[in-house]
Amino acid sequence: MSFADQVRRELSEAVIKKSCCRRALGAGFLILAKRVSASRSSLRCRWEISASVAAEVLEKTYAKKAEILSTGDHGHRYWDLYIDSPAAAKLVSALQAPDADLDALLHLSACEGCRSAFLRGLFFAAGTVNDPKSSSHLELLLPSFVPCDTVALFLDSLGYPPKRIKRSAGVGLYYKDSTSVGDLITLMGSHSIIFEFYNARIARDTRNNENRATNCVAKNIEQSIQAAARQMEAIGRLMASGKLDALPEALKVTALLRYRNPDASLDELKELHTPPISKSGLNHRLQKLMDAAEQSKESL
Repeated sequence: MSFADQVRRELSEAVIKKSCCRRALGAGFLILAKRVSASRSSLRCRWEISASVAAEVLEKTYAKKAEILSTGDHGHRYWDLYIDSPAAAKLVSALQAPDADLDALLHLSACEGCRSAFLRGLFFAAGTVNDPKSSSHLELLLPSFVPCDTVALFLDSLGYPPKRIKRSAGVGLYYKDSTSVGDLITLMGSHSIIFEFYNARIARDTRNNENRATNCVAKNIEQSIQAAARQMEAIGRLMASGKLDALPEALKVTALLRYRNPDASLDELKELHTPPISKSGLNHRLQKLMDAAEQSKESL
């Protein structure tokens, strides 16, 4: 199983409880779909697991049965999904309009979970990522009928403006810096496989900079990254369960700042608060979030 397959596998196991986030996830697929008729849409998936996740989320969102057909084309295997839903077909057209406003259509700015879900749908439908042991590269390959400017603006709104490359099958929006790749994998909701990503990045960076790196420095970096990954996993669990909104405002602010800045050190993270808080105060808040996530896990 490739690293990209592992990411897709973990993302497929993420539970979405809020209907708005489920609709956003479905929209991440539908922006790459084709409107066949007034009520029928089709989506070609390069991976079986993507077709399976798309079928499940679209069936729950639109209460219509989705059909999946396996097909071969030019030596490649694809999974074609079809769904008969006027509402879904209408959204396909709206998402692919040249002047499409994703926030107006999906209200992404109103819910952090919706932004994450939409990004996840995009990755399932069009994304791939390299094994971090070899290189850092995450790309979304958009067919020619998908307005890449719309997707690029969404990624830019997350704080990650992509680079572009012309492909035979369309346009690729890509990232080659490990920080952006790691952040986006985390924002999609992959909270366990990110350990492997960061550990591989540490190993690669240490090899590339071994004249400057020491065992002590590498150990400190690894501990900081693992702590941040555990915090991201806890915050992701609170968001998925809907319990983040019930926490005090100060904890929510810290949770969202950590979620949006997974690579930030504690010193950097405390300065992102307005006004900045002390390092001990930040540690106290992060521990409160970890405790709340553990309680949430025990209550399931």
